[in-house]
Amino acid sequence: MHKYGDCSCCGGQVLEELAELDYRHKGKLYVFREVPAGVCQQCGEKYLTSRTAKQIEREMSTQHRWTETITVPLITFEDAVAA
Repeated sequence: MHKYGDCSCCGGQVLEELAELDYRHKGKLYVFREVPAGVCQQCGEKYLTSRTAKQIEREMSTQHRWTETITVPLITFEDAVAA
């Protein structure tokens, strides 16, 4: 288990958990589930070890076969304000 130290955003305690990570690459959104990450118990900020970050980069560069595709709702903010 990795020791993350305190959160750089709020100073809260960071504990290792399996987290969901949203990753944007070349205009597309990818979601990784069960990523080992440090998660701030106060504000929710997520921290990755360099090993985990490199593994995610490898998955992205090798065109990994995704296990699932989901539909994500999208709204343009200006359209929502005008309504």
